[in-house]
Parts: sequence; C-alpha cells; structure tokens
Amino acid sequence: MNAARDDFVSPQPPPLAGGGANSLRFLKAHRLSGKKLIDTVYKTGQRRRNKPLMACIVRRADSGPARVAISIAKKCGSAVERNTIRRRVREAWRLAQHEFPPGLDVLVVVQPHGPMAMLEYQQRLLAMLRNGL
Repeated sequence: MNAARDDFVSPQPPPLAGGGANSLRFLKAHRLSGKKLIDTVYKTGQRRRNKPLMACIVRRADSGPARVAISIAKKCGSAVERNTIRRRVREAWRLAQHEFPPGLDVLVVVQPHGPMAMLEYQQRLLAMLRNGL
C-alpha cells in the first residue's frame, strides 16, 4: 500500500446505505457557511487550542447537526499543502461528527505547520472539542 495514502484508512465502519442517523456523509447541512455567520462564530465563540488547530465554538438554539468551517492562512504553505491540510481536517471532522452534540457551530482555524496524518488531526479535534464542551 502507498505510504502517502496510509493516513486515510478509516477506523470507522462504512456508512449506512440509506444515509441514516449514523451515516458518515458530510452533507451541506454540516457546513458552516456565510461570511456573517463565520465572523460571528469567530468573534463570539469559545476558543480552544490544540496546536496547530484552534476552534471557535458557539452553541445554537436548535438541535440541528454540528456544523464546521475550516480556515487556513496562506502562511501554511502553497495551495497544494493548504488543500491537503484542509482535506485531512475535513475528513477528520467527518469521521468524528457523531462525537459532538447537535447544535454546535465550529470554526477550525489552522495555524502554520507541515501536513500531519489525518488521524492526528482527528485526535487533536476530539481532544480540543471534548475539553470545550
């Protein structure tokens, strides 16, 4: 197996075919989008840090699925490196999305660093968000 792809092996079971409650799909409803909403989360959210990640967390009044946005600065490297990091952080969130209570808005801000394995991002996200809840 290619060593570069080993970090994408999922320890989770495959998603349910019908997209049920325990589906691991990353739907549009799971994305935090819109400049105003992201700015509000950044300014008012509780901040948790686990280098190289920082999360701004806001609880919503509804009980919809937890939503996430990922912000990564150009200081993190070339477009290829930034997109690699963004994909790995998104995959880490997708696999761990059922660990978080409904009604959360999370903005993940990535600090400059070299790309890590997806499982490392997942462990850091889980540790950071569990401490923040």
